Amino acid sequence: MDSADTWANPELFQFNINNNINNININNNHEFKKLLSPIAVAGCPPDGFAADGQLWGNPLYNWDYHKKTGYDWWMKRLKHCFELYDVLRIDHFRGFDEYYAIPVINGEIPETAAGGHWEPGPGMDLFENIKAKLGDHDVIAEDLGYVTDSVRELVKNTGFPGMKVLQFAFDSRDTGSAADYLPHNYIENCVVYTGTHDNETVMGWLENRPEIEYKAVRDYLCDDYTPDEKLYLPFIAAAMRSRARLCVIPVQDWLGLDNSCRLNRPSTLGTNWTWRARENQIFSDAFLNQIADFTRRYGREN
Repeated sequence: MDSADTWANPELFQFNINNNINNININNNHEFKKLLSPIAVAGCPPDGFAADGQLWGNPLYNWDYHKKTGYDWWMKRLKHCFELYDVLRIDHFRGFDEYYAIPVINGEIPETAAGGHWEPGPGMDLFENIKAKLGDHDVIAEDLGYVTDSVRELVKNTGFPGMKVLQFAFDSRDTGSAADYLPHNYIENCVVYTGTHDNETVMGWLENRPEIEYKAVRDYLCDDYTPDEKLYLPFIAAAMRSRARLCVIPVQDWLGLDNSCRLNRPSTLGTNWTWRARENQIFSDAFLNQIADFTRRYGREN
């Protein structure tokens, strides 16, 4: 709510100020701040991972206004990103198809996301503008979460690779169709992760699996022999030998670390994004040779 964008360009967001644009007293700081309060905030609905959903609380875009400007703010932002990065991953991609809006009642943000609803996003109109004005660039669509047929269609129409998280293939919680995340079902135009920054580490995840899911992992890998403490290695191998165009393995998974080294726990505050690798963990010949061997073995040198 206090980002530079919201203060400099409040018309870009779903704020009360946009319904009172002709009645603003900018000299009254209390009144101005009240108008700069949200009509609704972002999050995602209840699922197997969060019974009350996830209340992110950040502002929602005023898509009608963005469309009137030809998505000018998006063009400036993306142009700068494309200058900085070789590949751009767009988070929560399904929000461009539909986004989850949690109403703010009498100026109060609710305590959970359970009372939200879906609203239409800009769809292909935004991405057609991006291609016409900025050209083709390497983009990854983070199409995880509650994925509908219309979301799948949007990802397909953009041509962007979607994401596959190998942990989801064996997780009985509400992650969509588990079969979509099994490596033998991947199309080439996707990016596979053992887990993302939001997931448990592979070892932490395996330690917390019920017996039926743990056995499913062993069965899929056709592996009854690897010691429990080394099972992360055939798990990584399954991702690397898939058809996915790109394979991303978090360093915690390469190191076989537990959940004490997890990066982020969604819907929590306080201890996220604090883990750091030690120099002696990642700059050893044995560790680097292991990565090199896997990379060569599965033809991922390029």
